[in-house]
Amino acid sequence: MQRRMTLTLAPCLAALLALAACSLPGPGQGNGARLPRVTAPGPYHPQRPPRSGGTITVGTDALPDRLGPYVGAGSGAAAVQQAIFSPLVSTDPRLGWYGDLARTVPTLRNGGVRTSGAGMDVTYQLRPGLRWSDGQPITPEDVIFTFQAIRELPGAPQEGYDLITGVAPSGDRGVVVHFRSVYASYLELFPVVLPAHRLGNVPPADLVGDRYWARPDVVSGPFQVASMSATRIVLTPNPHYADGRAGMPFLAHPAYAARLVFEGFPSRQAVLAEMEAGDVQVGLDMTERELPTIARLQDQRVVLIPSLAYEQVSLNQADPNPATGRPPPWAGDPTVAEALDLAIDRPALRRGPGDGRSPLTAGPISPLLTWAYDPGLSPPSYDLARARRLLDADGWKPGPGGVRAKDGRRLAFTLTGPAGEPVRADEEDILVQSWRQLGADVQISDAPPQLLLAPYQQGGLLARGMYEAAIWSWIPPVDPDVWYTIFTSTQAPDPSNPDGQNFSRCHDPAIDQALARARGTLDPSARADAYRAFQHAYLQARCELPLLQHLDIGIASPRLHNFAPNASPAGNTWNVDDWWLG
Repeated sequence: MQRRMTLTLAPCLAALLALAACSLPGPGQGNGARLPRVTAPGPYHPQRPPRSGGTITVGTDALPDRLGPYVGAGSGAAAVQQAIFSPLVSTDPRLGWYGDLARTVPTLRNGGVRTSGAGMDVTYQLRPGLRWSDGQPITPEDVIFTFQAIRELPGAPQEGYDLITGVAPSGDRGVVVHFRSVYASYLELFPVVLPAHRLGNVPPADLVGDRYWARPDVVSGPFQVASMSATRIVLTPNPHYADGRAGMPFLAHPAYAARLVFEGFPSRQAVLAEMEAGDVQVGLDMTERELPTIARLQDQRVVLIPSLAYEQVSLNQADPNPATGRPPPWAGDPTVAEALDLAIDRPALRRGPGDGRSPLTAGPISPLLTWAYDPGLSPPSYDLARARRLLDADGWKPGPGGVRAKDGRRLAFTLTGPAGEPVRADEEDILVQSWRQLGADVQISDAPPQLLLAPYQQGGLLARGMYEAAIWSWIPPVDPDVWYTIFTSTQAPDPSNPDGQNFSRCHDPAIDQALARARGTLDPSARADAYRAFQHAYLQARCELPLLQHLDIGIASPRLHNFAPNASPAGNTWNVDDWWLG
């Protein structure tokens, strides 16, 4: 996800830099002595190559077998999709919006967004001269078709699109999107525009199964698909990519590389080995778990920036809990949640997989979102003694084995995470040890990620609330409106609302009010105030216990020019047209 405003930019950016510089180890400390410090993204100034050509190989452990953001292609597809598809608007490494297929970013200020009663209209002006890879023009009809396809494709995301009453042409190159109500994160929509002349004649019932998604043959990005197999995807330059792109905020040109190859490997460690051998120039989707290995690599460029993703523990608020049939220990007893929060050994978590480089977080809104982030907030403290005193005063007395009990009920619950993820396993061990010292009997019961994270209709454990406490990461888009669907009371998934994402079943009036205020206005100042109120309410409600802010780990050959990690959903392949080998 990816977006930024300019409110109170200077002081908030200073706070971000202080976080990155002061909370991390210096040279010679820890296992990552050769790793750089975490830094805020700087301005992007691409260099032109002396000549075009060459092959750039990107290594990944998640090579997709289909492409297209509206057909459930999976997270591994995002990097390839950035290379072959273009959005209406996108975000740079500093999370600033810029026009891609659209000439400008529509806003209230420039007249691209207009409100009327409860609704609003958003008008995009396409760049003149844009063409698909087969030479056909990119027109407003493609945007209209894309909206129709999204509404018809089974499983396509509907958040935001369900507020659109229609999409229509406006003038020669414009397209206007009509909303029945204000939708502040409108820029997140249409991350890919689809070719109407290629897909428009496919019957809606056959669209999701069309061979296009297995190998898109008409694309708009800097590269086009030359071949796809189970182990590699080979891309070559789109001959029409530069058509109509004069005036882009960055360099407007055909892709510099002659070939861009996405190579699949069995693990991230295998990717790193190939990078050290010189056969791979970019490694994708690295986690904090790989940092010790990355630190030992010779002659690789490593960039560490904060990401929008954060790690947290959700405390299921459902009463009774669907997994146990009884109330959770914290139901009607907020002191329990407060004590669990205070007892987490957060210093140990920070010293853990990230080797001290992953900052502790105060909640969902990243410091990168300078306009919405409250720099006055601090991550929850670690105070085991105080946590014990709180439970003592609340009537939770130590019993056999040191496990506390109150009114005949033991302080016991299960912690669930995605199985087979070493980083989470390390974190779970720290959490369990922390809570056992408090007097809680906590057992780990991990589940396959496919089951844990599956949608409601497919029996997902989180979506169905079939857990007591669970640990995972939210990977949000740029605009914080997403937290409305994750935390407001009306968004708990159930048969009538299977797409809701309030997996913790949080029900807090202060959170509801703050997020409703933020969603109901386009005024940047009013939205910023509402999101700061949300952050305070979030910490008080403790539906989640925030842990760490994840890092965006960029690793590339020093021969690769213009590699610039991007923490937004655009990802680290956001600018592959500018990549070249020196």
